[in-house]
Amino acid sequence: MKVNMFIPRYMVGFKCVSSKCIDTCCVGWDINIDENTYNRYENSESKLNKLVNGKYKVNNYEHDIFNHGFMILENEKKCPFLNSNMLCDIHGNIGEEHLCITCKNYPRVYNIIDDVYEMSGLTSCYEICLNSLLNKEKMEFIEIEDELDIDNIEIRRIIDSEAFEYSDNLLQYFWDIRLITINIIQNRSYSIEFRLSILKHFFNILEDAFKEEDFDVIEDIIEDFSSEDYDFTSIRKEAFDGDEKFYSILCSDELSKNIKSVRLKQCIKEYKAGLDNLDVFNELNSQLDSFEYIFENYLVNKVFTDLIPFNKGEDLYLGINYLINIYKVIKAYVIGIAVGNEEEITEYVILRVIQSISKDIEHNKVYEKILIR
Repeated sequence: MKVNMFIPRYMVGFKCVSSKCIDTCCVGWDINIDENTYNRYENSESKLNKLVNGKYKVNNYEHDIFNHGFMILENEKKCPFLNSNMLCDIHGNIGEEHLCITCKNYPRVYNIIDDVYEMSGLTSCYEICLNSLLNKEKMEFIEIEDELDIDNIEIRRIIDSEAFEYSDNLLQYFWDIRLITINIIQNRSYSIEFRLSILKHFFNILEDAFKEEDFDVIEDIIEDFSSEDYDFTSIRKEAFDGDEKFYSILCSDELSKNIKSVRLKQCIKEYKAGLDNLDVFNELNSQLDSFEYIFENYLVNKVFTDLIPFNKGEDLYLGINYLINIYKVIKAYVIGIAVGNEEEITEYVILRVIQSISKDIEHNKVYEKILIR
């Protein structure tokens, strides 16, 4: 059906490059099978039945329509349908319509905000990284009309902000908070770390007013931060450099044994070699200045895709800490790899870290502890 969609411009014309990609999305994580696809496999005949037989099973641990079953993975968590040419046998031999919803959708993420479909891309896909992060212009968002098979997409979240108007719920200010958040991250008058400091201050004072149930103050804060004349210079700049304990956690045995991505394992191996020279970590901060547009685009995309700060319920503290800690982790790995390899920081190093960590960061309990602390 035809629907109105709100998307970042980089999603226009996005296509998977398949076997030309430097990574594969068919290795390294569990692959859920939705109920309709599972039943199609169960009742299949001839060619499809021969291909899928014995390569999937029902999910006995949890159940919803998107997690009815899962693929039986091979060594190194490789999908059983990934062939030696790094192509999908179901897609190539039977047809895209027989893929599960997980595989049809990836790397696209769908939300519905106030009855409008939103689509964006996950940076665990290297092609999304190339399309979204390397543009030195600010990330733009556009509204389009497009065909969407709504029976074959998974909606991550639905928000109806208008339903909360005049309530005691912060979601009534969803659009104000979202616009202010993105505008702050894209304010190139300040360093990326000062922008995150401004954002933390904004969320903190909003959260304080919300706890006091003072909605007049909340509306004053939103009005102040929406003004182009608002003076941010009085806000204290936070320190985003880690300490020795933080740097050590990022290559701990507990974390490493839970990592699924081969590329991330290699990143951490190179990062670990750099820990012998912790004293030079801060010296490389200045090299990151030339690549702030990459971090800016990453953070904006994260805010849009994950609906930050509303990704942790109504706890704005958790929302902003999650975003800041992701930045700190990526920054630490980038600098550590550069130190360990005795090389300059480049676009490639930053994209490699972002793409690699994006495949694991939401599926690793150690990262989860780091991000919400």
